[in-house]
Amino acid sequence: MIPRKDVYAVIDGERDYQDSKWNPVEDHQHNLTEWLVYIRDYTEEALRVLSRKPDSEAIPFAKHTVRKIAAMGVVCMEQNGALARAQEGHRPVGARADT
Repeated sequence: MIPRKDVYAVIDGERDYQDSKWNPVEDHQHNLTEWLVYIRDYTEEALRVLSRKPDSEAIPFAKHTVRKIAAMGVVCMEQNGALARAQEGHRPVGARADT
């Protein structure tokens, strides 16, 4: 395990990379649905690699992917707003009750 502050530093570094790549990412607005599709695509790719490649290849790839996904979650909230846990209201039909 690594300290949470170090994890956040890694995510912040990925956000800096995203901004430098997309000049800045704020100029490339995506709605919530689009970000979730990107996150799902990256997740599915990591799972595909984990199920088909040896751990020596798959685990580092998946860890890099998790960093990217975490940063995508951050920019998604930057662009579309973020709600604190305390603000969570009624859960829609079909949503898990325990999350």
